[in-house]
Amino acid sequence: MNKLILILPILSLIGIQLFFLVNQQKNLQNLVPVTFEQLQECTVKNPDVSQLPCITTESFRNTAEKFFNATTPDYPNVPQACKDYYNYTQSKITMNDFVNQNNYFLNCFITENAREIANSEECFFKHFYAPKYLLCGGFGIYAYPQYTQYDIKN
Repeated sequence: MNKLILILPILSLIGIQLFFLVNQQKNLQNLVPVTFEQLQECTVKNPDVSQLPCITTESFRNTAEKFFNATTPDYPNVPQACKDYYNYTQSKITMNDFVNQNNYFLNCFITENAREIANSEECFFKHFYAPKYLLCGGFGIYAYPQYTQYDIKN
């Protein structure tokens, strides 16, 4: 009987820790709920990409084209979340509404496929995708290693 009294609290603590660990991993995807106002303020602060010489390269243009083909609703095989996101942004939203409503933003622009495309070209990732979609969109965790090889600081 004494062993049961000792084991029960230990098992309870392990169960509680597992519960929080599993929920913490799920919440890593959207650490910061971002409003459209915050997104706009953040993107305005980013340097003007059009002034960078690397955007004139063929690799940048090819990556940008692949990325937009993978996230623009008019193209085939685009995730439903992209279509939903564009419909959402065309509805009566306010600047206080969240960018990632119903996970549309995440499931469109932060998918493994979108991140893989963006990670295929350093200039595109560091100067366009990471600042606009990851950092300003509230998904900054994906802008750093283990998710990318690039150092976005320079």
